[in-house]
Amino acid sequence: MKHGLAIAMGLWLVTPCLFAQPAGGPARTFASQCSICHGGDANGTDRAPGILPFVRSHSDAEVSALVHTGRPDRGMPKFDWSDSELQDLTAGLRRLVAGPAAATAGAGPGRGGRGAGGPGGRGGFGGFQPQPATLNMQDGTTLAGMLTSSAHFSATLQTADGKIHLLARNGDTYTEKPIEPKLDWLNYDGSYTGNRYVPLGQINASNVKRLAPAWIFPVPGAPRVEATPVVVDGVMYITTTNDAYALDATTGRQIWRFTTSRTPGLLSEAGGGANRGAAISGDRIFMVTDNAHLLALDRLTGRKVWDVTMGEVKDGYSATGAPLAIGDLVLSGVAGGEEGARGFVDAYRVSDGERVWRYYTVPLRGEKGAETWIGSAIEHGCGATWLTGSYDPELGLAYWTVGNPCPDFNGDERKGDNLWTNAVVALDVKSGALKWYFQFTPHDTHDWDANEPLILLDEPWEGRPRKLMVHADVNGFFFVLDRTDGKMLLATPMGKQDWTTGYDKDGHPAVTSTFETTLEGTMTCATGAAKWASQTLDPDSKRLVVRLSEGCSAVRKDPRVPQMGERFYGGSFGQRAPGGQSFIHAIDIHT
Repeated sequence: MKHGLAIAMGLWLVTPCLFAQPAGGPARTFASQCSICHGGDANGTDRAPGILPFVRSHSDAEVSALVHTGRPDRGMPKFDWSDSELQDLTAGLRRLVAGPAAATAGAGPGRGGRGAGGPGGRGGFGGFQPQPATLNMQDGTTLAGMLTSSAHFSATLQTADGKIHLLARNGDTYTEKPIEPKLDWLNYDGSYTGNRYVPLGQINASNVKRLAPAWIFPVPGAPRVEATPVVVDGVMYITTTNDAYALDATTGRQIWRFTTSRTPGLLSEAGGGANRGAAISGDRIFMVTDNAHLLALDRLTGRKVWDVTMGEVKDGYSATGAPLAIGDLVLSGVAGGEEGARGFVDAYRVSDGERVWRYYTVPLRGEKGAETWIGSAIEHGCGATWLTGSYDPELGLAYWTVGNPCPDFNGDERKGDNLWTNAVVALDVKSGALKWYFQFTPHDTHDWDANEPLILLDEPWEGRPRKLMVHADVNGFFFVLDRTDGKMLLATPMGKQDWTTGYDKDGHPAVTSTFETTLEGTMTCATGAAKWASQTLDPDSKRLVVRLSEGCSAVRKDPRVPQMGERFYGGSFGQRAPGGQSFIHAIDIHT
């Protein structure tokens, strides 16, 4: 709320500095019309505040629209600048924004933790204002650019080529910090395989007990933090709901911050603060907002490059997942799996945000797959796609998991398997066409989203080389699939199950009487259930390390039909059996 008030005040105070100009006069420019109040560098004067924070977080079209249409509700009239004048204005403002100055100017006080500079970000980090600087290096050379942070023992400086230099300070001289071992982490899982295993050996059984915090970065106003940081060239990027930060990974010091207002009244996990991270491609960083927008930011400055709407809040959509950048495309799913939103996976062009394709996870009536939805529930069938997928560049296939059907706990109005919910879908990355699918839990009535990691590996199976996919599901089973065609090679329980007696050779579970929910409540056990938490596969031992939960609960269905604007649970959890717990489990993928 405070940020929104600051932006409103900034828009109101901009008004006096945009002067009308008679038609036929000389071209209006920022220097001639605006700098008298906002300063030649747009950082503000005693007459008016700086406008770079607004410019940094809005596109050229949005800046032009503000000038051209005005904000009468906030006292700002419209101004009839020509298209060419507006283009020159935005181009000039972008030149002022270039470098990290603009991104930091509106970020508020920077914060750091224990590390160079001391606790709480002291030593010049809090409230640091970026400034041009030429630094003396210890080897006798100089380094010129924009100083974005400076403390007693460290600094960050961005040079004209856009590179951010992480520096150690010794008095009045500086050295480049050695980033060793260097391992960039460009997407949610660190690689397209979905496997978070890394070969670094500096931390091992003999020294792990000596691990201690190097620094702490308090994230302002974050209800919770679920994001996996992404890292490139020693700069760490983290996200929370509608916020992104660039940090010096060696000290935790803030380089820039991007923020946009949160959406009030959201029912979904996004409304509770969930955001799982970002993706990097070249000089772009991609993130979603709580109201299902996909943003591209300039990785070096935090400036918003483009902004696309994936779905509307009124239709139940929100977003929490980290995008996945593949070549010239960025893929993203959506949330809304308890709000009646029809799930999909989108692909957008990295350069301009143009949508290239969309794959829906629930068919419309009359389409292929609709025969697996008997009843009225198909109209709001859900099938959310909020967990980041995996990708095989050789096959050209992106793999994405799909969440539960709606209503979650009542299947009366959706008899059938309810394709393509609770499944993995293999999509042609160029067209979005479905190549194959495998459904882990047909006709789910227990909210058993299949939104768990998909780990890809090439490994001999029964004596011949196979392209494998392994998946530990919330329904309590561990699966091995052939990722070229979706054929099930293994389905084995990870704990006690009573909802099925197992899967047949074609990959269909034989369900028991405890699977279907009732009005009174049916006790069902799915111990050894995996959740969306990340997993890792040791390539030497071929063991998958996964967090599992166990427990039994009675699920009651509710015959009332959910309406848009409320949760589409269609029931509730009743009595839970005592003794449930969570634990770390290692699974031999061959058995």
